[in-house]
Amino acid sequence: MPGPRVELHPLDAPLLEQLVAVAVGDAAPPEVGPVTGPGDPSSETPPQQWTAARADAFRAWHRDHSLAPGGSQRTFAVLLSRPAGESTAGEGADGEGPGGEVIGAARLAPVPGEAGTVEAGLWLARRHRGHGHGTTVVRALRDLARADGAGRLFASTDLGNAPARRLLEAELGAHAAPPGATTLTTRAQLSPAAMLLARSAPAGEAPPLAWQDAPDHPGPLVLRWLREAADAGVAALQAATLATVDGDGTPDARVLVLRDVSADGAAWSFAADRGSPKGRQLAARPAAALTLHWPEQNRQLRVRGEVTAGGRDEAAAEFRTRSPAARTAAHTGRQSETLTSDEAYREAAAAARELVAAAPDAVPDGHTVYTLHAREVEFWQGSPDRFHQRLQYTRSGDQWRRRRLWP
Repeated sequence: MPGPRVELHPLDAPLLEQLVAVAVGDAAPPEVGPVTGPGDPSSETPPQQWTAARADAFRAWHRDHSLAPGGSQRTFAVLLSRPAGESTAGEGADGEGPGGEVIGAARLAPVPGEAGTVEAGLWLARRHRGHGHGTTVVRALRDLARADGAGRLFASTDLGNAPARRLLEAELGAHAAPPGATTLTTRAQLSPAAMLLARSAPAGEAPPLAWQDAPDHPGPLVLRWLREAADAGVAALQAATLATVDGDGTPDARVLVLRDVSADGAAWSFAADRGSPKGRQLAARPAAALTLHWPEQNRQLRVRGEVTAGGRDEAAAEFRTRSPAARTAAHTGRQSETLTSDEAYREAAAAARELVAAAPDAVPDGHTVYTLHAREVEFWQGSPDRFHQRLQYTRSGDQWRRRRLWP
């Protein structure tokens, strides 16, 4: 027999009345929205207690922000449906929605000043917490945001809310909060490739190859290899070697973090300081080669092409997805310059930590997102008998040509 199913249904007027009943009956005002903050109509009543005025304020807020044309957010009733004949003690008609029992609410709202970023929020009635429903809702919100064309999903919770903290860490890759913080925030990339690049997984083995089933362009195969590497527990699967050329024509290479790959495999994104050696080299000669090597699977991905630098908005959006430690390192700066002493570094790092603590979203002036526009993408699979399998895609305009290469 199938178990209960959790679904999201767009909030409407009848569902709002059921939502009010669920909130008042099985949740505290601070848990469900801006009821007890500024403008609280019952400010003399303890925040955890409902009053008729607070219920009316909750209803009015959703009418203005969720139901009115052009409202500031998309709100969904969280519905729990059960197999026929199954019920829960204490349920009443007030909690029944069009597809089941109303057990909470979820929302998506644009983040002001961050193009392409939407904020996710949810709350559940007390008796429905701890059953995995929050995980289902977060995954549904992530899918909805991606379908709407959003590039990042923002979420936050109080550090004291352990279940919500674990949910953000497990589903949205939230980094550990810095010392002294009271709130955990995360900005999760929504592209499939970026999600896999950020994911850790248990160890495993590489699956067998099937070159005859290779797609017409490299994108699906890139995503498949990323997923297989993540499932196999490949260490640092996002670590890529970027090779550039300096002003004298001498090659230079370093390992950095690959941030994203477009769905067609044509655009590969990474970030760097434009004042660093690689930034200066790319400004003078905007072309590069990039290699990912996964020895656990005896695989390589090799990419070559032209490189373009993104603008400040793109850099800021990418920087805000980074952990506090990574932000501190970027603000410490002076990459590849001569280091005169350990103390000089420690002083610069301490100053950077203070800056990040005071202004966590401040972006270093030189921080830049670069995109390598692939002209060639090669998939390399090693073999013990040295008959290494190689498949190369070559792009001309919008067309890709595919061929196998000798080992």
